[in-house]
Amino acid sequence: MRALFSPRLCLVRAAQQARAIHVSAIQQAGRSKDNRVNFKRYASINRKEHAAIYDDQDQNYRMDMMEGWDSDDHHTYGHLLMESVRDVRRYVRQMKFEHPTLAEHAKPFRPPPTSHMLQFERSVTMGEKHLAGDRKVVLRVQVARLGLKGPALHKFVLLAGSRYNPETDELKMSESRETSSLLNKKRLADTLSALIAEARTTDDTFADVSLNFDYYDYKPKPKFPLEWLPKTQ
Repeated sequence: MRALFSPRLCLVRAAQQARAIHVSAIQQAGRSKDNRVNFKRYASINRKEHAAIYDDQDQNYRMDMMEGWDSDDHHTYGHLLMESVRDVRRYVRQMKFEHPTLAEHAKPFRPPPTSHMLQFERSVTMGEKHLAGDRKVVLRVQVARLGLKGPALHKFVLLAGSRYNPETDELKMSESRETSSLLNKKRLADTLSALIAEARTTDDTFADVSLNFDYYDYKPKPKFPLEWLPKTQ
């Protein structure tokens, strides 16, 4: 038994001795006077440098370092008021001199053709960029204008699911997974094209599956009674 374990014990002892020599060498190197770092002196110098920087910054707000006020300038609120007046005057000048020139570029309103049936909606936050809500796009389309009839229309409504409004015959989809609104708009258009292509396939028309609109909450719209209106002669 001793012969079997003696080589292993020798290896363990050799490793322990090597580790002890390695640790002692590191400790001796760290304790040498040449390589020692004086943390107290470094901290004091660094503290003095930062204190000098802060003192220079504080001098701009010290009352005793400011120049005397000889009633030749406005106070802070006066400057803010003058800035607001300048903004108003700038917009007034634009209304007087620039807005009349916009009439030269005016174009008469032309309603979109019947082929333009898709409505895309998106929000834009002025002054902010790369907001998560700004890249969201909503698609609205009237299902009756897609040209689907019979089994194709039945299958399309089944595939649309809860995104279809049976009361207004409108399909509403939204997308916000892409990094920009243009990519989300393209993704919605591709999704609608895929739905229409799948609805027109005749492999399985799902004729045995009935339409179920239990997800939609019908809200009655009461009509105003005409007899309440005053009678006019």
